[in-house]
Amino acid sequence: MLGSNHRVSTALFNNAAAATANLLIALTRSAWAKAQRHVSQNFAVVSSRWISNKHGGDWRSSSQWLHMRMFLKIQAMEIVGAVANLFQLFCGQCCSNDSISEQCRYLRKPQAVLQILEENLKLLAAREADVKKMLHLGKVLSGMDPTAEVNLWLENVQKMKTIMASLGKEIQDNKNCLCGCFPNYYRRMKLGNSVTKKMNEVHKLLDDNKFSDSSLVNKVPERGKTLPVTTLVGETAKSILLRTWEYVMDENIGIIGIYGMGGVGKTSIVKEINNQLLSKIALFDNVIWVTASKDSNLQKLQKGIANEIGLSFGDEDSEHKRASKLYEAFLRRGRFFLMLDDLWEAFSLEEIGIPNPTNVNGCKLLITTRSSNVCHSMETVKEIEVRVLSMEEAWDLFKQKVGEEVLTSPRIQHLAKDVVKECAGLPLAIITVGRALRKENSIRQWQTALSELRNSTANIEGVDNQVFSRLRFSYDRLKDDMTRSCFLYCALYPEDHIIEVEELIKYWLWEGLLGSFGSQMVKMRLGKIIVNELKSACMIEGVYQDGNTDEYVKMHDVIRDMVIALTRANSSFMIKAGLGLQLPPVENEWPPDLERVSLMRNDLSCLSREPKCPKLCTLLLQYNSINKEIHHSFFHHMQNLKVLDLSFTGVDSLPISLSNLASLRALLLRSCWNLSYVPTLAKLKELRVLDLSYTSIEHLPEGMDMLINLQYLDLSYTGAHEIPVLRFREYKFLESLFINGLIFSQEPNFVDALVNCSSLAVLEANFSTMQEFDKYIASGHWNMLENFRFVIGHPPYSTHMGTDSVRFFGVHIYERPSPDWLPRGILELEINDCTGITHLPVCITAAASQLQHCRINYCDEMEWIITTEWITFPNLEWLEIEGLRKLSRLCKGITPVGTLASLRILHVTACNDLKTLLPLELVQHLRNLEEITIQNCDKMMEIIAEGEENQGVTEVNNAKIDLPRLQKLKLRQQLLHSLKQIKGSRWWWQALTENHEDSLNLLYPVFKEELEIHSLGEENAENPSLEEEDTHSIHSVSSIASSYEVAESNTQLTAVQHGRAFLANINEQNQHNPSPCSGVSIM
Repeated sequence: MLGSNHRVSTALFNNAAAATANLLIALTRSAWAKAQRHVSQNFAVVSSRWISNKHGGDWRSSSQWLHMRMFLKIQAMEIVGAVANLFQLFCGQCCSNDSISEQCRYLRKPQAVLQILEENLKLLAAREADVKKMLHLGKVLSGMDPTAEVNLWLENVQKMKTIMASLGKEIQDNKNCLCGCFPNYYRRMKLGNSVTKKMNEVHKLLDDNKFSDSSLVNKVPERGKTLPVTTLVGETAKSILLRTWEYVMDENIGIIGIYGMGGVGKTSIVKEINNQLLSKIALFDNVIWVTASKDSNLQKLQKGIANEIGLSFGDEDSEHKRASKLYEAFLRRGRFFLMLDDLWEAFSLEEIGIPNPTNVNGCKLLITTRSSNVCHSMETVKEIEVRVLSMEEAWDLFKQKVGEEVLTSPRIQHLAKDVVKECAGLPLAIITVGRALRKENSIRQWQTALSELRNSTANIEGVDNQVFSRLRFSYDRLKDDMTRSCFLYCALYPEDHIIEVEELIKYWLWEGLLGSFGSQMVKMRLGKIIVNELKSACMIEGVYQDGNTDEYVKMHDVIRDMVIALTRANSSFMIKAGLGLQLPPVENEWPPDLERVSLMRNDLSCLSREPKCPKLCTLLLQYNSINKEIHHSFFHHMQNLKVLDLSFTGVDSLPISLSNLASLRALLLRSCWNLSYVPTLAKLKELRVLDLSYTSIEHLPEGMDMLINLQYLDLSYTGAHEIPVLRFREYKFLESLFINGLIFSQEPNFVDALVNCSSLAVLEANFSTMQEFDKYIASGHWNMLENFRFVIGHPPYSTHMGTDSVRFFGVHIYERPSPDWLPRGILELEINDCTGITHLPVCITAAASQLQHCRINYCDEMEWIITTEWITFPNLEWLEIEGLRKLSRLCKGITPVGTLASLRILHVTACNDLKTLLPLELVQHLRNLEEITIQNCDKMMEIIAEGEENQGVTEVNNAKIDLPRLQKLKLRQQLLHSLKQIKGSRWWWQALTENHEDSLNLLYPVFKEELEIHSLGEENAENPSLEEEDTHSIHSVSSIASSYEVAESNTQLTAVQHGRAFLANINEQNQHNPSPCSGVSIM
């Protein structure tokens, strides 16, 4: 029996060796035979010794036999290695070393090679998913079809997946032969050859995935915009909201109409519908809100819709072609819900370009209007009238606005109920009147108010007389004439226009509405007080823009109609803003009593008339083309003109009649890109404001030395080559000077001229060298400034600068012994392409205790950001880092309590040496962190990990990750491919994915529920490479986002290090108090 086994074993081995030799090389048969005989002789010796032991029992279970098997494997591998060496020696020109190496590695460690192949296949599958997503977005955004190259690549990927499935089955079948005794080395070598070829093909497919059209689909289109809403008052509004929602959910109702008088609350109800639809992903693919207006025509309505869906018409003038483009864009967007708010006239859906909503296409249209006839003409299926509030509902709303403590007096309460009756249940009237009488304790004042309401009458088209009279009452109740004049000015903007508060206040200041005493800064503060008073009176409303409601306002269209009616009565205003006018008003539309004219944001190409308006104070012409010459006597009869705004027009020269505007206080020519000539300004001695920024003038206008009252001068980024800087000090009242983008490197007295401007409160200047900047800072002049913006070096581009900011471009920065090297109170710091620093110098950081925004870009020597233990940046909210090639860490050394305690946003891009973003000890201070963005950091391995090696391990291990405000984690796609784990509780993941299923499906494979992770202990016992994890807490990660721009990287982002989870683990104690999820945004 043993002899038979011996012969079988020998035969098997010889056959395997021969087969392997035949497969690998035919030209070395003699060498292979010699090696084969040598192994056989060794085998005979070993087997004879084994037989002589006369070991009985099961021969396959014998330890001797196990040694024999191991010996055979070793000898086989030696043969393979010998043949491979011979093969390389004689056939090196025909075969690559890498191919043989891969095949041999497959023989030795097939599982390791297969694992590498599987990882590459996973990466290929991820790339395939990215490409398909990009194609889908391209289809949605622009109607683009995939190129033939892309289709071919996708076909090849699909073929590769099919082949690999078959190869995987063959590999599984080739685990062993002869009951597991001998691996089939012949088949294994053959499979190794196949695996090597497929590995190369997979690499080629990955390398070929570089499509130039990827930039077209960087951003996922928004489904819609969440709108700010006011609380609906009373059961009436709530019942209407419920009925409207029922119609929205009814698939047989395609068009819904809501009508009612102005100010009754139609828009508030529909805004609620908009926000509810956005929270229900399955209902509609797109939720689109478009505000029409009284002045809307078909062209404006088409453009308004196009803007909301991201469609550009270019210079398309044909209504039919615009409708065709809109129609195609709607079809690409699938099921849409379109809301047209405040529609004044009916339009055919076909004329506009809106597909007819049906139960087949699942689309819907909802309109709001003041007339039921518009609903009928729009062929609405269901119509809802929004009526006034009941007396009880009106009383509740009025008490809320006026303050219940005022109504404790029975006599005032009786008068107040009569006032509410006069408001006739109209929410807008109740709100404005209630605010006007808020905390008014005088009975006499209440009696006067009631009398005024009863006696006030007027008529505005589409506005109930009672609404107008109540709004007029609120206007009359404003504090003084100054506040009322400022309020009327707001109507000069187009309907529903978002107004920048700072710009509005400047207009008030320049026309003289804020009085004649005090500096510009004092008047600006007064203007802000008036804005807040108007907001409190509900005459204007704050607009949430750029993260706050303090910088922008708008006027309700009904209130604006009231203002237009008031000013029309005495012919003091001409308001034709944003109407799309192509020709200026005719002569009889310029009455002699005109005081303010607004023609802003039209399509005027010329000003060819000679208006006779001796009382005109303000003329607003900004945002018109005006590409033809202005009539030479256009300004001849405007001797009282105080504010002239021609900004953002195509005018190339100004007429000589401009030189006679002796009362002119503000001449605004910002961004008149063609402007090269301005006539003499010698007679404009009242001029306070001159803005020539971003024009093409090469020489300053004549008569500049006569502007003795000049307070505001902006010459930023003009084409002027020679500016006499010593003239600056001649302007004794100059408070604001803007000379960014102008280089005075040939002017030795530049800094001296600035220092001698003793009245300056605002300065924006460009210092060409560090020596100039050092000289200015040493002068101490900056101490007198209220606001400053400094640029040092030569910036390659013009960017918006925040208040109290300093920016360095391409200069050498070095440590200074004096901490007063920068102005104190810096709010924004930017360092671009600078040398000489490995970290932020103390001379910078010592002056930046109030720093809120910091950007550091492309400083090749920068190794870390913060290095000293006593500089904590307690007020820094926004930190952006990009292109720091040597950056190895964010902080060096122990971070004291309070370090970066206010940080909300952290963006890190293209820092290729950065492996760990946040040391664990720093994370403990980041209680306000809301967003983390990581892009193109190829070596990034950890987001959160332990800090310096010399710190106490016990302290770090016991530390708790607590980021209670973290809402967004944005990762480039390359990091998602190597992301190992997201750790959290099931309720947290469900809350996170509820409204963002598409994006978060990418992350689901790496999500592990906390309980599941805890069960990994058993696996750890069997797999020592799996690290054990501790429990930390990030309370409210509500957005994890990825970019669909594919970047190449083989780096693996590890989820754990030394027992630490890096991303998200929610403790059970937080399940009872989950933070709101703000959503997933796609970079």
